Amino acid sequence: MSLAGRVAIITGAGSGIGRATAVLLSRRGAKVVLAGRRLEALKETFSLIREGNSQAAIVQADVSKESDARRLVEETLRIFGRLDILVNDAGIEDPHKTVPDMSEDEWNSVMNVNLKGVFLCSKFAIPVMKKEGHGVITSVSSNWGIVGAANSGAYCASKAGVVMLTKSMAIDHANDGIVVNCICPGDVDTPMIQRSFERYPDPESRRRNAMKLISPEEIAHAILYLVSDEGIMTTGTALVVDNGATASEGPALLPSRKRRA
Repeated sequence: MSLAGRVAIITGAGSGIGRATAVLLSRRGAKVVLAGRRLEALKETFSLIREGNSQAAIVQADVSKESDARRLVEETLRIFGRLDILVNDAGIEDPHKTVPDMSEDEWNSVMNVNLKGVFLCSKFAIPVMKKEGHGVITSVSSNWGIVGAANSGAYCASKAGVVMLTKSMAIDHANDGIVVNCICPGDVDTPMIQRSFERYPDPESRRRNAMKLISPEEIAHAILYLVSDEGIMTTGTALVVDNGATASEGPALLPSRKRRA
């Protein structure tokens, strides 16, 4: 799967799936623009890419801000002169609270990065791709955008929003030559999931869960398929890569009880 000559923006490129995707796409010939809020983390990814003598650039940006999202696309065009691929990976976890316990600011923080960030980056990338007559957008959702999870209302809602935004954009821009998909990973070995493991007081539970983790590189290869010519007929799809986590029926939640008269 060669991406020679193509230019890709990867948000959230400072760690985890974003970093692995940036490295893989660059190795397949793409010129990559690394976007994120943490400059030092982006520089670490940049150094990994430059080891392979690939072309890359850093644009420090907060994708939840319209001005930053616009500047990200403008800087990409200024540096490389085109935009072929957008990978929306930037994301944060929620504060692991139920809805009544969550503040409005906490809700907004998750939504602004996980969902609004996808909207804003796509908003400014699509006109460029439309003008060029082609383009690919792949966003990172989650298997928690398909099934619910305890104490994660904001995160689940934001990732479900990414799935439906993906499908709507795919419909709206198919005639523009733009392919739009998302990927729904399960538990991936990233700093985010490692922080979540801290909620397990039992070291054995942490060890068992760690053994089931998916590597960021495995998700990156799935993203590679979606942004490559091999995936050109795949659009409006939520590709689940979760080690079978959503394959089985979950336990009943409510106890058996008689119907009200």
